[in-house]
Amino acid sequence: MLKSLGSRLNNIANFFNGLLTSRMPLKTRSFFSRPAWTDAPVVKKLLKTLGYTLLACIILLTVLLSFALDDTPQPIVLQGLNRDDIQRAKLLLHVSPEDRESIKTVSLNQKDLNIAAGYLLSHFVENTTLIQIVNDRILFQIAVFVPQNPWGRYLDFSFSLNQVEDAIRIKSFKIGEISIPDPTANRLIPFIIRHTPLNKYWVAANQYVKNVRITPQTLDISYLGSIVDTAKQLAINKHKNYPNLHVYQQQINDIVSRHDPAWRLSLSDLLQPLFLSAFQRSDDDDAIRENRAVIIAVASYIYKNELRRYLPLGLVYSKEYPVFAYKRIDIPQHFIASALVTAVDSSLLSEQLSVDKEVGDAQQGSGFSFIDLTADRAGTRFGRLAIASPHQARELQRMMSTLKHYSSIIPDIQDLPEHMDEQAFKLKYGGIDSPAYQAMIREIDTRISALPMYRNQ
Repeated sequence: MLKSLGSRLNNIANFFNGLLTSRMPLKTRSFFSRPAWTDAPVVKKLLKTLGYTLLACIILLTVLLSFALDDTPQPIVLQGLNRDDIQRAKLLLHVSPEDRESIKTVSLNQKDLNIAAGYLLSHFVENTTLIQIVNDRILFQIAVFVPQNPWGRYLDFSFSLNQVEDAIRIKSFKIGEISIPDPTANRLIPFIIRHTPLNKYWVAANQYVKNVRITPQTLDISYLGSIVDTAKQLAINKHKNYPNLHVYQQQINDIVSRHDPAWRLSLSDLLQPLFLSAFQRSDDDDAIRENRAVIIAVASYIYKNELRRYLPLGLVYSKEYPVFAYKRIDIPQHFIASALVTAVDSSLLSEQLSVDKEVGDAQQGSGFSFIDLTADRAGTRFGRLAIASPHQARELQRMMSTLKHYSSIIPDIQDLPEHMDEQAFKLKYGGIDSPAYQAMIREIDTRISALPMYRNQ
């Protein structure tokens, strides 16, 4: 505890030291120079009060963030969904057509609650969740991933739900190390839910859930069977631009659940079955949309750490295996990231990002790599082909549905130069406009174009 407190205080000190030691540019100082009317005593006093108030608010917010955020999530979940969990979830949620207008009661044990909570939250934020049923109480620990900041990568929540006669009450609510009084929490949490994207689930629960009761080992929920139709519609609306995205993400989940950990998970292990599904469920009218959905789904698995803020994750994957190509994990990452940017956004942006990244690596990172650049350019070609036209999109699906090896979409890269720092890169290639560099780019593009996938592109 003392170590954690010392670390948080050190973060606060570093933050304010940065504010105090930073220098304001001359133009900025001129812009903020005081006009003559601010010399009036009343105005000066008011501005001084506002300045102190603003500073106090900044300090208070900084302190609160330092105690709310942490680099390590409180709940550490070692295993996510497996196939048995998924089958049980389907069984629990199954309602026959004749039961749509009747009341159904399900008893959710501790594992069921963890599956349900993790699945629901993963539609909105990256998270880890741990739920325990202890002495007629349900204890929740939730860690939500937050963007990079000086205080920590996770926002931790913990609280318990208690049965009070026929009502469920929140107790012992904490955000990080900040405790919220019970009366405030019971008003604040429903208010937050009603004013966030979770509100649609809140509305559905109020409409269809008839009774909730905590028992020593389960949470018993009685609900109207027609809630299933509403839940399906909510899922469709969530990804209405890519209605089958959750299907492909679930397929990835099945693939990694069956994967033998003694073997490397190959990029082709993911792409081939997903594009086979896309080929079977597509026609010319929606082939481009389905190709985009497959690329998004694969990116949400193999490049999740960097792209999690931009991707609809959709579910908690049962396993987190690295994905390989040519015995390397960086090749699939570069390939799918470039394919994603190209298929969903702009191919020109994708090519420029890949070059900028490699030049940046030469200056201060792992060094300029023509291997990474090859994966980038192959991914760009792949993404471009996936959306070039309805005919091209269908042709890509057809070829990918019989893919045997990733070497059909990423050429041999093992003899290409890499790990060049800025000095070595400039000595050998001069710059990205030099004849030597352009010759390497032509060699890379020749290798890519020689692959059957891109030969006619």
